[in-house]
Amino acid sequence: MAALPGPPSAMVAPAVRLLAALAPVALLVAAPPLLGCGGGPAKDAGVCAGAGVCGAGYCVAGRCRPASALPAPLDARRVLLPPEDLAVLVEDDAAATPRVPDAVALGRAGGGEVVLLLRFSPTFGVGADIASAFVVLEPAPMAPPAERALTLEVARILEPWRSETATWGRQPRLSIPEAAAIARPRPATPLRIDVTSLVRDWARRRKDDHGIAILAAGSDAVGAAYSMGISQGVGPRLEVYVR
Repeated sequence: MAALPGPPSAMVAPAVRLLAALAPVALLVAAPPLLGCGGGPAKDAGVCAGAGVCGAGYCVAGRCRPASALPAPLDARRVLLPPEDLAVLVEDDAAATPRVPDAVALGRAGGGEVVLLLRFSPTFGVGADIASAFVVLEPAPMAPPAERALTLEVARILEPWRSETATWGRQPRLSIPEAAAIARPRPATPLRIDVTSLVRDWARRRKDDHGIAILAAGSDAVGAAYSMGISQGVGPRLEVYVR
């Protein structure tokens, strides 16, 4: 990025501060503001990606937000949680033995629908004040980009499950999915999927709350490939901002 005139402290772009703020250098760190730049196509519930049509607001962490709004307050702390259990269910591979691959191509037409099951063990208390929460997916190293932007959905998992036995034909019941993020073909950057409402519900200790499901319909020739962290790359993680 070309240098801009003026005092460095006043001219540093918010997006640059964001990149430094989100580096996963610790499991528990002070949370600086999540800032962003550029709107995107607000398709459902303010979901966006890239620059474009958020009007007077900004596309921050996958959502159109007012220019004055931050998805995490300045005094929040950031908690990063790896999944306690993880399963990848592929529609066109329904008979396969349960396993987690090195990478998953979400939205690839050749594989049909993909359902990613995630269960986390919160380290924050039941009464924690959750400002925001995101499932973070890292691009698979050296994977080709998707041909188009892909909309991903999230749902609450409604019954117990285990990765050892979960398959396409034996998957747990889910709540009604809703659009939560748009995966862009380029650049290959981490994808943050807003799951704030689901994580806030954890404090209610609902008996039918058994994790988070991410769903992607097969609509792209290539799909968006994300690492599961089995032998290379960084796997999915939950990024929570707690006040």
